[in-house]
Amino acid sequence: MTHLYTVLHGGLVLTLDGAAPTDAASRALGSPDAAGRRATAVAFADDRILAVGSDDEVLPLAGPGSRVLDLGGRVVVPGFRDPHAHPLGEGLDAGKVLTGGEPDLRAGLRRLSDVASRLDPDAWLLARYDQTRWRDPRHPTRDDLDRAIPDRPVLLAHVSGHAVAANSLALALARVGPATEDVAGRWSVERDVHGEPTGIVTGTEAASLFADAVPAPTASDLAAAVARDAERLAAHGVVATADADFGSDGIGVERASRAYVAAAEAGRLHQSVSLMPGLARLGPPDAAPPAPADISGGIPVDLRDRLPVRACKLKADGAMTTRTAWLREDFADAPGWRGLMVEDAGALRVRVAGAHAAGWQVCTHAIGDAAVDAICDALEALGTADPVTGAGGGTEGRASTAAAARRHRIEHAMLLDDVTIERIARLGATLSMQPEFVAWAGDTYRARLGDARVARMNRYRSVLAAGIPVAFGSDRPVVGGAPLDGILAAVRHEGPSGRPLDAGERLSAAEALHAWTVGAARAMWAEADAGRIAVGMRADLVVLSTDPTDPAAWDRGSAPAVAATVIGGRLVHGDLG
Repeated sequence: MTHLYTVLHGGLVLTLDGAAPTDAASRALGSPDAAGRRATAVAFADDRILAVGSDDEVLPLAGPGSRVLDLGGRVVVPGFRDPHAHPLGEGLDAGKVLTGGEPDLRAGLRRLSDVASRLDPDAWLLARYDQTRWRDPRHPTRDDLDRAIPDRPVLLAHVSGHAVAANSLALALARVGPATEDVAGRWSVERDVHGEPTGIVTGTEAASLFADAVPAPTASDLAAAVARDAERLAAHGVVATADADFGSDGIGVERASRAYVAAAEAGRLHQSVSLMPGLARLGPPDAAPPAPADISGGIPVDLRDRLPVRACKLKADGAMTTRTAWLREDFADAPGWRGLMVEDAGALRVRVAGAHAAGWQVCTHAIGDAAVDAICDALEALGTADPVTGAGGGTEGRASTAAAARRHRIEHAMLLDDVTIERIARLGATLSMQPEFVAWAGDTYRARLGDARVARMNRYRSVLAAGIPVAFGSDRPVVGGAPLDGILAAVRHEGPSGRPLDAGERLSAAEALHAWTVGAARAMWAEADAGRIAVGMRADLVVLSTDPTDPAAWDRGSAPAVAATVIGGRLVHGDLG
């Protein structure tokens, strides 16, 4: 009998099978650590794993026509899953310059001016900026931009997605002036002493204030952006992701859906992408939102498994870097200011209750401690629920709460104290966290909060010890987004200066790997056939150059790298042999 298998052997296979989220709990179950059982070979055919074990056990399964490939000591792990990203937005941003690596604003403006000089005469300069590492980390104003680029409209989007900076021409074309009203929770126009806009707009919808003026991307632009980002994701070992706040930036849910469908039908979308529409885009707070099926109805039936619609996105606050996170106490570097709530606590409860009743898994952005309090109040108000059977075939351990039964998520959950951690554990909510944020802006967080509060940022070990389900992701393109960078960030838990936020919250690489695979699969209701390397599971695999669970691999300066990515049994990046 001919077995048309692909067999990978001669390496290390970190299965993540039989592992718990922490090393100690995994060892109690008989696994070496949170990376689960080890093997040396794996066989798969079509999109399923057929065998996992030693070379002696797996190699005999290969028959004539099978592909037998020697890993040469490399390491196979389950494909990474990113439950919180912005693939369409990242694909569009790929063509925009990002300023922020320069020593100061003046150097950044020189770079932008050079880019502008090469554009068509009437074109907008659309770019991104990150001021956190400039010597004077302030946002560029209208006057700054006018001096550097006076002859064309300029709109810079902050990497966090929670602020923009515009020059005078852009403000005029968007009709943003002294009479422009702020919209609570959406945008706030910064003004000078005369009431004139300074060019800086903060808030979760800051960019939408300019959406009607900026040339809109075409349908082909959007589909190309999806395809472009699919290649970037594959190069990072990401086999599945989610488009959080799907339809944002003036694109709309329908146009964004068509872009994903077009890329998939053209064979240019490798990953499955969970489409998470922004709930605020589906109707006002006091109106019943559409059900998930109402949104997925616009996607061809044969693509609905690749483009699932189950979760929706809500926002309780903004970002720490732009001082729009919602805090219980004042910002350390802005006395009298506690940030912005997107909607007041009552409106948030109404939103969450309506989405829950419509059948959504609710995923709410909450960075500041006051924002986390508000979403906990909203989840608590949902009350209890009968146990439900999860995607993995088992009953949720905390299914007595509605939050646990539906796996409602708190996105980011960055500033937590012990009482809040205990409360989240009782609710059974899932945390979707982004370790690379700390590597990017940990020093800025310290400036915003002070030494005492910054130690409460991204408390990975504490939330895992409390038994809270945790998934790691990236929120790319806010950061680079490579899962391996996210693993390293969780291991070090320090800002760019090398100063740790709290060394006691660091994870081992195996624990971080678990959150990027098993934890992320569960958060996305995909653990029935993803997140582990086991017989019957999807053949979503990543081949790494070295063992990520070996601490020495990170210390030598030669961190593990992605050598190959397999999605559904198909090689989409790199080389297996």
